Amino acid sequence: MVLYCLRLCTGAGISALRQSAGGISWRLHPLAQDYDELEAILSNPQKGIVSGQRGLFGTKSDFVYYDRLVVKRYNVRKPSDALLDLIRPSKATFAFRKARLMEQAGLPVALALAAANAPRRGLVQHCYLIMQRVPGAKTYREFFAAGGDLDRARQLGNMIGRLHASGLRHRDLRCENLLEDDQGRLWFIDMEGVRVQLLPLPGRALRDLRALKRNFSRFKATPAPGVLAAFWRAYLRAQPQANRRAFMEGRRRLFAVGR
Repeated sequence: MVLYCLRLCTGAGISALRQSAGGISWRLHPLAQDYDELEAILSNPQKGIVSGQRGLFGTKSDFVYYDRLVVKRYNVRKPSDALLDLIRPSKATFAFRKARLMEQAGLPVALALAAANAPRRGLVQHCYLIMQRVPGAKTYREFFAAGGDLDRARQLGNMIGRLHASGLRHRDLRCENLLEDDQGRLWFIDMEGVRVQLLPLPGRALRDLRALKRNFSRFKATPAPGVLAAFWRAYLRAQPQANRRAFMEGRRRLFAVGR
């Protein structure tokens, strides 16, 4: 876990190519060369972005979508963020590193293909992250609204269980950040909030699941019979054998299971 933290803070051990385009210095995923359309985007990442931001501060981020790629521009929300950005890596840099860590851990995550900081305007500096677009993606909104189904519950339990077994927390698990592609494969997106657990306490990891529980409440849906049990079995099987009892106890405390 300490190694993960060092990689996030320094970028050491996370392979990246370097390329300058349009006056911007980019970090590129080794597979970026597989996307021919990326070259034009690197030269002008701002193209096609329609922002609702007024003035220098305001909205969190803006997007533009291409056939196989998504460009995300992180905006500076408030003056304090502008000051912190002078001394810390940018949000795009952190998101790029976190996505690469998840990829290296074998987790299903949309590839972070490029990241860069825009030219600075005084204290204000936007940054860009270019991601793989999940083919035929749809969110898990329908899954939660319908009360779930056994097959997807197992897939979801395994996916999140592997994330936690890797010593990572997503911290923003909700239906919009869980995608299913046109082949039925599941993906994580929105990696900015991912954190490394220096002390992988089950209770802390299981906080990720509160948001999923709130999804059922939000849609006023009752989980279909067997869905929660299928999810938990898949989730626990993804944990190291030695940790399963602690995770079961953490589940009982957090969700009042069995009380």
